[in-house]
Amino acid sequence: MYPPPDPHMQLWDEYKYRHDHIWQKLFRITVAVVLLGAVPYLKPEITQVLKGWILIAPLLGTVLSLISLALMHFELTLFAKIAQAHRAHQEELGLVRHSRHNYFRYLVMTYVGFLLLVSMANVVVVRLLWLAL
Repeated sequence: MYPPPDPHMQLWDEYKYRHDHIWQKLFRITVAVVLLGAVPYLKPEITQVLKGWILIAPLLGTVLSLISLALMHFELTLFAKIAQAHRAHQEELGLVRHSRHNYFRYLVMTYVGFLLLVSMANVVVVRLLWLAL
């Protein structure tokens, strides 16, 4: 009926899917953390009404970025296995000679870690400067 699927095409499709999936998650996490962190700045009058409760939104952003750091670790581990197999296949065919160093994982984890630090700093700023509790 149907010819058997080409394992290298399946590998390439999985590589593209995982790579796009990581980028989509990074963009979504960034938007969510920034929006949650910006809540106290959108309408300063709300801060006076909600008082300490206004910290909930920036704290949620911090928790989200912390969870994202852990989830990205697992996603990047899976992606690294797929990328390694894909690159090995490319080298076998003589298409591309890849460097042994891949900085994608390092850069993604650094970015999410930085997002976590900025989110934590925002909580401190809102707590100390805006609420003066």
